[in-house]
Amino acid sequence: MLLYSNDDEDEDKAAAKYVNEGLRRGYLTVYLPINTPDTSDLSKIMSEIVDYKENVNRGNLLTLDIRSFYNFALAGNMQPFDELKTMVEEAIKERIASKKSNDEIILVMGVVGGLAENQKFDECLNLERWWQKTHSEWLQNDLKVTIICPHPNPILDKNQFIHYKQTISSLHDITLDAIPG
Repeated sequence: MLLYSNDDEDEDKAAAKYVNEGLRRGYLTVYLPINTPDTSDLSKIMSEIVDYKENVNRGNLLTLDIRSFYNFALAGNMQPFDELKTMVEEAIKERIASKKSNDEIILVMGVVGGLAENQKFDECLNLERWWQKTHSEWLQNDLKVTIICPHPNPILDKNQFIHYKQTISSLHDITLDAIPG
């Protein structure tokens, strides 16, 4: 769980830091931007990621449209996430078979943070539980996948939402505060 401060710029920088680190290490990096459907701005995200176009063209970086995933999560439909899971597993198998690339994957899943930002906490928890179950399956199958879930700390720190923060945090192995810059 990655807690970011409060504005869109901090969100993008917090996520981009981990996307860039994954790319630097040769990991396949999958990024569903943090921004909610109303504020998504791909050009801003692209500017934060080192060699964005080159990494996309080489198959090192996959960015997905948050709007559809966000809407499916709101509706409680995990089918697209099941498809994403299958795609990730196939990508790992390809990377292992090619022996050219690192077989580790980083997933930066901004959808959960978008749900929390919009105070859709039940939907957020549902998706977090799905990710926890999926990650456990991957670990049992010796797949090297790291999932980073950015969340808006100012919202989760409000008194009326602190119990959601505690519950969301309990679904993660580590909780970090994003350091700007």
